[in-house]
Amino acid sequence: MVHTEAMATERRTISLPPALAARLDREAMRRNISFSGLVTELLERQPEPLPYAGLIEDDDDLSLRVEQVLAGLDG
Repeated sequence: MVHTEAMATERRTISLPPALAARLDREAMRRNISFSGLVTELLERQPEPLPYAGLIEDDDDLSLRVEQVLAGLDG
């Protein structure tokens, strides 16, 4: 989504690892948009559904039983 109308904005300062900042700079230049425009676009994207979602039965309280499960793996 590209914003073509004026929108309310709020200035924020973030620190990024140099390699990530460089990747974002290059991508913004490639798309001919601002750095903040690129970050906004990336953050507004809806995540794509995972192809395997729902195929794996998860144990809802596994995190509560980690020690028990790990102890059972010792053989």
